[in-house]
Amino acid sequence: MILNTIRHRHRILGINERNLSYVTVYNSRAAQEIADDKVLTKQVLEEAHVPTTKILAIIKNTRQLQKFDFEARLPKSFVVKPVNGVEGGGIEIIFNKDKTGQFICTNNKKLSEEGLRTHITNILEGRFSHNYLPDHVLIEERVRPHHTFRQYTYKGTPDIRVLLFRRIPVMAMVRWPTRESEGKANASKGAVASGIDIATGITTHSLQEDARGNIHIIEFVARTNVRYSGFRVPSWDKILQYAVQATKASGLGFCAVDFLIDRELGPLVVELNARPGLRIQVANQDGLKWRLEQVKRIPVKSEAHGIRLGKDLFGGEIEEEIEALAGKKIISLIQPVKVYHKNGKDSFVLKAKVDTGAGFSSIDTDIAKALGYTEAVQFYKKLKIPETFKTKKEANEARQQLRKAMKELEETDIVRRHVITNAIGTSVRIALELKCKIDDRIFMIEANISDRTELQFPMILGKRALEGLLIDPSKK
Repeated sequence: MILNTIRHRHRILGINERNLSYVTVYNSRAAQEIADDKVLTKQVLEEAHVPTTKILAIIKNTRQLQKFDFEARLPKSFVVKPVNGVEGGGIEIIFNKDKTGQFICTNNKKLSEEGLRTHITNILEGRFSHNYLPDHVLIEERVRPHHTFRQYTYKGTPDIRVLLFRRIPVMAMVRWPTRESEGKANASKGAVASGIDIATGITTHSLQEDARGNIHIIEFVARTNVRYSGFRVPSWDKILQYAVQATKASGLGFCAVDFLIDRELGPLVVELNARPGLRIQVANQDGLKWRLEQVKRIPVKSEAHGIRLGKDLFGGEIEEEIEALAGKKIISLIQPVKVYHKNGKDSFVLKAKVDTGAGFSSIDTDIAKALGYTEAVQFYKKLKIPETFKTKKEANEARQQLRKAMKELEETDIVRRHVITNAIGTSVRIALELKCKIDDRIFMIEANISDRTELQFPMILGKRALEGLLIDPSKK
């Protein structure tokens, strides 16, 4: 069912290839042991100063369980899980106690102390562990979910998974607890999984697996008109930073890092997974194989470099969808623009400021000369037109003088004469028609010439040049 929901099957990573080409090759046995043991994981992460959930207690055998005092040792709310558990099995979330002293669990389930001891015994006997081997029990503090998750979850806390290869984030998803998953963030039990755009931390596609193992694309949170897509994950950059740091500390070259986001403490690493599941491909409607192959040989110079590579290579899906729907290119407030020389061959890349308050675009005088418009600049200077005028009437008269001189001397590079009013006063400027390019989009703009040597940006893009463009103030 997973393969049927992805368009490009040649991009998909299968379990055998995952194990043979990535888990075995890039994860040493020592690193896998760290990931498989949740207690050891926490020790390694704490030494590396990576935030993780707090351990309240560890129970290693039935003798310790018999002596364990739940009332004295634990707060009202906590989480019980196997140290070597797989796929979320054996995890029990305790929210509180009722008046009779029973533990309140997810989905309104209640457990007596004896019932909880029985569950812990099952964990110790290996019922939820790798190869059903005897296990230990980890009791952790329960994370209080971030307030932005409230509309999206049923009782439990969503978790965020970031899959990394060679310290580069290549794919991510969030798993939302639902009524079907009994308030647990377990996709195989019915939690909704949403892909996350690596660059922005915004959710994209969502899916849910039913009791028969069939996967369905999901758009809305159950019984609401709230869309799963478009949610911005809080503290996204911190999540990516901690994920990279966690892989470095553990020595894992290929793994998934799972997070919970506490309303006060922020992102906390819950666990590492040396053999991450492949459902994340469906949530993102894309395969892992081609992404992993892209970064196999790229040298990663630092943690920040790895994050930047992940964002640049595998982000931008949200932006692309908006552009496709609107038919417009998204640009930032500070936008690199390629400006072509008068000869049409040479070019300069300038850092332009997008100014929707300015009617006209503007370019520095020296840049205009470098672009081949020296004669036009000199022509304007010879007319000795004052830099500013006291009234708009005077400016318009100078504009007519300029128009007459252009006609007499057959000046062709100047396409228009602009009267500009600002805090300094009113001025007359000559305007050139310039060929520009942003990414793959080529367009013509009318830009007036002014001395911008004392200003931060050599170029201004005014609103007349912004047709067909959308501005995202958060884009960098």
